[in-house]
Amino acid sequence: MDACADNAAIKQECAKEGSFVILWGSYTQVFGVVLKHGEITNNRFGNFHHDEIIGRPFGSKVRSRKGGLWLALLRPSPEFITQSLTHRTQIVHHADISMLRCLLDARPGRILCEAGTGSGSVSASLCRALRPGGRLYTFEFHEERQKQAVADFETYGALDVIVSQHRDVCNEGFGEELHAKVHGIFLDLPAPWLAVPHVTKCLVPGGRLVTFSPCVEQVDKTAVELRRSGYFDVRMLETLAMNWGVRDAKAKRRRTTAQDNSAATNAEVQDEAQELQEEAAGASTGERTSGKSNDQWLSYQMPMRSHTGYLLVATRAPDEPMDAE
Repeated sequence: MDACADNAAIKQECAKEGSFVILWGSYTQVFGVVLKHGEITNNRFGNFHHDEIIGRPFGSKVRSRKGGLWLALLRPSPEFITQSLTHRTQIVHHADISMLRCLLDARPGRILCEAGTGSGSVSASLCRALRPGGRLYTFEFHEERQKQAVADFETYGALDVIVSQHRDVCNEGFGEELHAKVHGIFLDLPAPWLAVPHVTKCLVPGGRLVTFSPCVEQVDKTAVELRRSGYFDVRMLETLAMNWGVRDAKAKRRRTTAQDNSAATNAEVQDEAQELQEEAAGASTGERTSGKSNDQWLSYQMPMRSHTGYLLVATRAPDEPMDAE
């Protein structure tokens, strides 16, 4: 029976056929799914029939037909999209995304550009920041990746904000229609210094450029070009995020019965046992006593999704004032 059938107000909070939703299994197991009648999503947690998910309220548990395992049905967000998307390229994670959004002053009504769409991780986050009234122009030099990105943006319902184009901005620029109209530009390119002359044409005075590069040599070349082109406040930042979790030392994992364990492969059970061992090893001084008897807590480092990368930020100088006659 449809759990939302009796209340129209609540029904709006339910998953519908054709909706893009998130099935959350753990911090490292996040699945983005488009719900379709008759289809089944298969993963390490089991087989999940879409007909049993459609009409369920967000926040509820959806269970596999065998094994008793469950996933949480959640609304999509840029953070979940980053965790669940298909990696067509190496992606930028949210430690860096949060910083670059601040550096670009991404907010409703602004016009931003991005070169190097890749898998669309940054695009999805900028899209949320620019609503309502903003616009993101994103460029990808690889034609097939650009087409796949457009399909993803349509799935996310982001095409009201995102304009995706197939273009090599280092050689072709961003297009004359964007000259002197863009408030901020983000470059995730192998040679960002080659795009600086085109960036200068598009940025409004005082607009910012942010680049993401995995090598310091790339940062150095880009910084030299930016200073030569008259940019100021040129800085390089490295962002690292370390997440920690705390749990009861006696708490059991999700698989607590023989039936649960029988639903998993031996490899999965071994993986989970290894996770427990790693958590216990990382707990070291994590024993704590609360106001009651001998409650023990384990603190452990959670998976960190990131990679080596440097954010370079620079501000376009104001135009030179005209000399008074």
